[in-house]
Amino acid sequence: MLKTAARLLLVLPALFLTTTSPYAQTPASGAKTTYDQIKAFALGGGSAEVSGVVLKRDRVEMTFTGTFYFADAVNGRIPGAVFVGDGTFRTAVPVSVGDFEKGHVRRLLDADAVESDFKTAVLRFNDNTAAEIASSRKPGAASPQSAKLASDFEPRMVKETGLNLAARLASSFLNAEAPGLFVAQLDGGRRGRFSYAFDPQERIPVRAFNINGGEKGVIFAFEPTILFNDVWMAFYSQDDYERRTATYSDASDLVDITRYQMDVDLKDPARQLGVVSRMTMTAKTSDLNAISFSLGEGLSLHGDDRLKKALRVKGARVGGVEATAIQEDWESGFTVLLPKPAQAGETLSVEVGIEGDFLFSVPVIPECYYPRVNTSWYPRQGYLDRSTYELTFTHQKRHKVAAVGLRVSEDAAGQDLMVTKYRMDQPIALAVFAVGPFDRNRGTLTFDKGGATIPLEFNSVNKAVLNVKNDFILQELDNAVRYFAAMFGRYPYPAFGAAFHFLNFGQGFPSLLMIPPADRGNEQEIYVFLSHETAHQWWGNIVAWRSYRDQWLSEGFAEYSGMLFSSLRDAKLPMHTMLRSRHDSLLNPPRTITGIGKGRLNDVGPIILGQRLNTTKSGGAYQALIYNKGALVLRMLHFLMSHPTTGDDKEFSAMMTDFVERYRDKSASTDDFRAVANEHFARTA
Repeated sequence: MLKTAARLLLVLPALFLTTTSPYAQTPASGAKTTYDQIKAFALGGGSAEVSGVVLKRDRVEMTFTGTFYFADAVNGRIPGAVFVGDGTFRTAVPVSVGDFEKGHVRRLLDADAVESDFKTAVLRFNDNTAAEIASSRKPGAASPQSAKLASDFEPRMVKETGLNLAARLASSFLNAEAPGLFVAQLDGGRRGRFSYAFDPQERIPVRAFNINGGEKGVIFAFEPTILFNDVWMAFYSQDDYERRTATYSDASDLVDITRYQMDVDLKDPARQLGVVSRMTMTAKTSDLNAISFSLGEGLSLHGDDRLKKALRVKGARVGGVEATAIQEDWESGFTVLLPKPAQAGETLSVEVGIEGDFLFSVPVIPECYYPRVNTSWYPRQGYLDRSTYELTFTHQKRHKVAAVGLRVSEDAAGQDLMVTKYRMDQPIALAVFAVGPFDRNRGTLTFDKGGATIPLEFNSVNKAVLNVKNDFILQELDNAVRYFAAMFGRYPYPAFGAAFHFLNFGQGFPSLLMIPPADRGNEQEIYVFLSHETAHQWWGNIVAWRSYRDQWLSEGFAEYSGMLFSSLRDAKLPMHTMLRSRHDSLLNPPRTITGIGKGRLNDVGPIILGQRLNTTKSGGAYQALIYNKGALVLRMLHFLMSHPTTGDDKEFSAMMTDFVERYRDKSASTDDFRAVANEHFARTA
């Protein structure tokens, strides 16, 4: 736990929304100066005429004939350049299982390699690029065209991707990362404007695209008509391919956050959300000077939400000492510059204050407020890193708060305010909350195989607003969670429940579901929907997915689990009918930005492509393959592991329980599941 003075814990929330920030404004340090110089990208470093210069960055080869204009040196090193002339870009598609990368490139580009000519290139780097292309540079001013290319680059990159590239470069400099990174944005050729990033620490693929399977290179292009980045290709380093092994991106994480203590200000939810987040973390590398955090990712470019609705950092402290925080407009995160270097294994206490118009509501459901993105309302570092939580919410007396964990207190704090506290001592990857004039529908959960009785709760809206069948939902939550605990293993959290929301989808967070009025509409799918979200307690929370390539272990498993429960719950939902509908969805054609595409969703790619399945030319593939085909894969295993005459499927249940116990409170990969399945399948012979 953070050793923060008790007085500070009491004072900070009260000061947080005042016009004077509780965080002192520290003068720019040397680290901040480094960032400012990199961000400025002033082309005062001279120029060089080149002809046929070849620059190879991993598997990508670029040629240049024209003029390079170089950035001013920062700490003795040139961090970028702008090229004007004629160039070519080419990379072969890496060999992959089933050649899915080749099929992906062919679908997007109608080509067997990624190649294009270009007229301009903006390069940012801290590797040895300067030494390769700047040896013949001469003093001189930048041309107007190159200066404009430089000034436009950073603002456009952060707006289109959420990535503050200057901060990434500065952090790489300050943390002495080796090898360095390389980014190029090319334009003027037959492929239009596209970008290539090679980041040996894998932070750019993770931060900008959630590609965290160890890929270090990514080639992408922004599609302005739908405000979406198409990832043309993602790949491991050539060394990784030669070794035939790669590490997941979390091997490069800077810190491990083990505990959150958060004070959440909900006094005026229609105007803004305020959060003071105190994080206990352990440094994973030595001489650590800068830590980047995710925040607000998932906010849309539509309506400029990522700009107007962003959570803004008000200040930061490290070990009680004021620290500099870097955050730009449109950025999906921020960077904290440490007052002094941290060493590997050192425990750090980092406190960050943030605020913004990050909660939303709709007029038809008065005063119910939710984070605009349920997974990104507080700072995080790493992909699905597990932590424990102490959450303290200050809110209006007429409101109630639903959150993950166990509600430990709910007390008056003056005439019009309440303070509600939740605690989650089981390490979890994601936390969520909702606030509003909820009607609390309560019960208790007693599990069939023993264990502690825990509270069950559904936070619904008043029946005068919407006539939700609260008793039905509460009962179905009880039925589903008991069924899955018996089938998949112990439910570990101190409470279980749900909160109403008015969106057309559900989300299953640890101990708390976010669900729409799930007792209306297609009655044949109500049981599937509620049980699917309940199953996420096991598939996604107790056992998380290792990388984006393994997300089918969450969604596909939850989908099939929901089908299993529903086929027993309602005779009108025979398993063969549900299986047929999932199968038939795979035969549909993909959607494109211009209409209906060619082929079948089933042929877009394997389920281990995860979210990369959805592109401008393959809309609908993620849902069909990760959810539906993922469920069908599990159904196939269930069928094969059942006795052909008696139907006895105890080995399937044993396999699923074994998988949960081996990876309880951990993340599992597809290969991990395959190993467990192989062991149990052998026992069915």
